[in-house]
Amino acid sequence: MSILLSNPAIRTPWAGGRRILSACVRAALAGLALATLSACAGDDPAAGLTPPNPSVPQVPDTAFPSVGAPAAERAPALTPEAQQKLQKDLERLARTQGK
Repeated sequence: MSILLSNPAIRTPWAGGRRILSACVRAALAGLALATLSACAGDDPAAGLTPPNPSVPQVPDTAFPSVGAPAAERAPALTPEAQQKLQKDLERLARTQGK
């Protein structure tokens, strides 16, 4: 019991309050540092507080380059006659492969 009473942090009723106070002071200093750095980010000291520039010209959607691949040129779809011929050729090939 004497070890517990000899520790001043345990006997002082303000020990927990000091930790909370120092955490609040550190948080306030960090917030102040962030606000200072964000103010330095632009030309205007209040860069984050100013409204966006409304005089930006509108551009048609086709004025921008395509990000994806160019359109692929595909072969035309099979006509019903060509599809039937292909089906018969595949069946004939399957029969010859099975032998």
